Amino acid sequence: MTDLASIQKHLTAIAKAQTDFAKSSFEVNKSYLEKLAAVKSPDKFIEVTTEYAKLAQNTCIAEVTKIGDLYKAFAKEAFIPFASSSSPN
Repeated sequence: MTDLASIQKHLTAIAKAQTDFAKSSFEVNKSYLEKLAAVKSPDKFIEVTTEYAKLAQNTCIAEVTKIGDLYKAFAKEAFIPFASSSSPN
């Protein structure tokens, strides 16, 4: 049977990664809005928005990949008992 401490470790890591992502996302959005408030021309608006969009996309892809890997590791370990019990003897 799967060790409950191991499952808790995986779930804690997933929760921490999601919390860290939410915090960093908030900071990136806050920075974008601060820069946007100082914009005085359409060209600067496009520059700031493009910079934000690239950063947001790259950050999101990296974080979602990281969190996905954590879920994958969790699932592999959590379902070991089911896989081994269904194996033919």
